[in-house]
Amino acid sequence: MSTTVSTYVDAKLNELANSRGHFEKLFYFLEDEELLFIPEGELWSAIECIEHINNVNEVYLPQLTKICQLENAKERESLTLSGFQKWVGKKMAPLSSAGSQVPAPKSIQPRRLRNPDLKIAPQKVMENFISDLSQLEKIIRIIPHSKELSNARVRSVVPAVKLKALTAIEILVPHIQRHMEQAQRILEGGRNAKLETEAN
Repeated sequence: MSTTVSTYVDAKLNELANSRGHFEKLFYFLEDEELLFIPEGELWSAIECIEHINNVNEVYLPQLTKICQLENAKERESLTLSGFQKWVGKKMAPLSSAGSQVPAPKSIQPRRLRNPDLKIAPQKVMENFISDLSQLEKIIRIIPHSKELSNARVRSVVPAVKLKALTAIEILVPHIQRHMEQAQRILEGGRNAKLETEAN
C-alpha cells in the first residue's frame, strides 16, 4: 500500500518529536548517580541505553548524510514500504508495542561491556543524542522524497549486511523509542530501589 511522501515524513518526524519529548522529560535535571545506576535485574544503566542509541546512530547517520548529497535524484510524490521494511520496523518497535528482543552486536553495546576501564560522561552522551536526533530529522526530510536516495545502500551494524537507506530509517526511528522505554524502566527501578533502601 502506497502513501504520500509528505505523510510518511510527517509521521516519522512526529515519532522523533515524541522521542525528544520523552528524553527531555526523563533525563533533564538528573544527577549522574541516577543516570549510571543499574538496578537489580538490569544489564545497563539508563544513560547506557542512550549511549547504545548513539552507537547505532554513529553507524548509519554519516552514511545517510552522504546519500542526501547525491546528485541527479528525482523527486517522487508517493512511496511503498517493502515487506522487509515493514517487518524490521515492527521488530524494532518498543517491546510494549509488540517489538521483538534483538541482541545488540558487541560493537554497539555500551563501552563498559566492551572495556570496563572505559568511562562514560553522561552529559556528553546526552549532547550527542540531541545532536543525532536533529541530524536524523534532516535526513528524513530528504531521503524519502527520492526513490534513488531511498534505495541507496548503507552498511548496517552487521558490516557484511547492507541495507537500503529507507530501511535504515525504518530501523532507527523505532530503535530510539524502544531504548527510551528501556531507560524509563531502569530509572523507575532505580528510584524504587532507593525508596526500599530508605525504608529499611
